[in-house]
Amino acid sequence: MSSHPTFDYSHVLEAHRHKLDLPVEERIKICRHDFWIDNPKFAPVFECLGHMLYTAHQIQASCIFIYGNGGDGKSAAWHHLKYLSSNSDKKMVFIELTENTSRFKLHDRLCQAFGIDIGRRSIADKEELIFKYIADNGICAIVIDELNDALLQPYAQKRTLLSLMRNLAGTLKLCVIAFGNTEACSILTLDRIIDRRFVQYYVSDWKMGQDFVDFLATYEAHLPLKIKSNITCAEINSLILSESYGIMDNVVKIMKCLAMDAIESGAERISATQFPRLREIAMRFGFNLHVPKTKREDAHTHATA
Repeated sequence: MSSHPTFDYSHVLEAHRHKLDLPVEERIKICRHDFWIDNPKFAPVFECLGHMLYTAHQIQASCIFIYGNGGDGKSAAWHHLKYLSSNSDKKMVFIELTENTSRFKLHDRLCQAFGIDIGRRSIADKEELIFKYIADNGICAIVIDELNDALLQPYAQKRTLLSLMRNLAGTLKLCVIAFGNTEACSILTLDRIIDRRFVQYYVSDWKMGQDFVDFLATYEAHLPLKIKSNITCAEINSLILSESYGIMDNVVKIMKCLAMDAIESGAERISATQFPRLREIAMRFGFNLHVPKTKREDAHTHATA
């Protein structure tokens, strides 16, 4: 595609430059799209997983619990892992333990994922069928999102869940990859066996540094803005960090809504002049910027104390 004579489109990734010729309404919609950006916050996790998925000649599989505060990018990482799995020879099963009619029971969610009729089977029967299916189908990992609510259930249900997680890693040598919040971490670590077997990886919020600046620059390169925003300048990246409180979800929402506003107004670039109106802009485009009531690092300190 040849660039418009009045614009230099080199700041946008070549694969996305064709979008710059689309109508304003279409480009505003594109700004809402989610996409994965490799970044140092999660690079150690994916490197670790690459090693963990090799389970041959081991008595038990390695496992990992990836935790942090809300909005830190865990769900995006879960979906990215799901995408990677679809193009890998390593078979993984993905389970979301959000609130549902089975009341967070991992046994039931696994049976549903495997197409096993739950019926009125006992926990022991379900577990036997789950183990058989995993062994017969060569599944090497189970990836669990939103472990939080399941671990806040009554003691009997929680004990059953933890027992299943231990057996999956021990009996079946299945790599268990779980995502949750800091509360879930404090509960998991009370189980001595799980505390010993699971790598615990805390997803921290952004801090000012080259990694943060590089993330912003890469994000800008995906946006259909016709003019380079100079997003990496100290003034703008400091404003983004301050207004987002370093929370990944907030950072992404700020980039999205300011880009949408810039396209709508014809400015075609993110600038410092937008920030006095940031909350108004975010609300206009349907985004809520979370303001933490307490220091998020305090929750991590409490969970690991």
